[in-house]
Amino acid sequence: MMRKALKGSLAAAAGIALGLGVGGTAPAQEEGEAITPFAAGDVTQRDGVGLYGSIDGSEKDVYAQMLSLELGDGDERVVYCIQINVDLLEGSNHEERAWDDVPVADLPLVLGVLLNGYNGDNADALVEAAGVGGENFETFSADQIAYAGTQAAVWSLTDDWEIGYVETPDPSDIELAEPGDPTMAGEGVDNAVSGIQTYLLENTEPVEEPDMEPHFDYDRSEAEVDGATVGPFSISTNLGSVTFQQPEGATIVDENGEPISEFADGQTFYVEFDEEETSSVTVVTDTVTWVTPVGRAFVPVDENSETLEGQNLILGESHEEPIDSTMEFDITVEDVPSETPPAPPKLPETGTDLTMVAGVGGAVLVAGVVALVLMRRRAVTAGGDWGDDKN
Repeated sequence: MMRKALKGSLAAAAGIALGLGVGGTAPAQEEGEAITPFAAGDVTQRDGVGLYGSIDGSEKDVYAQMLSLELGDGDERVVYCIQINVDLLEGSNHEERAWDDVPVADLPLVLGVLLNGYNGDNADALVEAAGVGGENFETFSADQIAYAGTQAAVWSLTDDWEIGYVETPDPSDIELAEPGDPTMAGEGVDNAVSGIQTYLLENTEPVEEPDMEPHFDYDRSEAEVDGATVGPFSISTNLGSVTFQQPEGATIVDENGEPISEFADGQTFYVEFDEEETSSVTVVTDTVTWVTPVGRAFVPVDENSETLEGQNLILGESHEEPIDSTMEFDITVEDVPSETPPAPPKLPETGTDLTMVAGVGGAVLVAGVVALVLMRRRAVTAGGDWGDDKN
């Protein structure tokens, strides 16, 4: 008696063909060449709201200038200052660092704030959620108010900064500040900024460091051969949508038998061969989307990637980038004797079962995608001046 079985498994390989945008192409990685950590581009500063405050009872007044960081191809994303007493270095590179390498406390709570705070596109929603939509913003925009309130919440966690003027002002400044005054503006701005800060601090939970490495894996533990159909396989990934071209000799379908054109986290798929015979299928992806998540930290470095004494930044807005790649799935079906109750498919030469071999294939793919992303990272120049400080 003969039965259909998987001869091998999903053998995965990632071909490297990266597009950097702006007409560029990623250079080939030289053997033994160190992989450059992800480096951010220019830091842009835009006018923000002046804030009164203190640290350990001593006056510390700053401007919550709106900061953004170029993450490639001129695409900027919102970032926040996480060291109130450290200047932003002008003309420096900024490289990504794991939280353990950043000398800042309470980053899990900071990330909790950022996930609810201003991200560059939600100012009106944040203002309404904080209940300050009816306040007079004077000449400030909702974006400036939302950013200032979020930055104030971040500083209260990273630097124990307390918003509000703490000393009796000099008579010459009596019209600008009074004890307890949170901003260098009128009452409406005071209420809005402090209201957003309070809302964020009261509605945040600690969130662990985001996944800093891309992964693409698939579970084939339930995969079986049913005529010309092989599956199910399920996808686990943080790469966003992975679009692909339908292969020759087979169709990739979902659990309902409908053809699909992309893989996403949690996606279940089957392979329907055109004929019931020994065969293999290759799936070629069109694009892979890597999401730089909120909460990634960046530090200033010199040309040798040595950390400099300067302002550390944290990403407040996720960033998506398409990366061209090729991932090859090889599935081979053959006729094998079936004299005993069905057992996990075996490789004739080694006796290795499907799950083990598939795991090896998955590891190859994950390594390929990680290298694929890291190889495209490049250093560019960043810089700018930190805001005014009354001390």
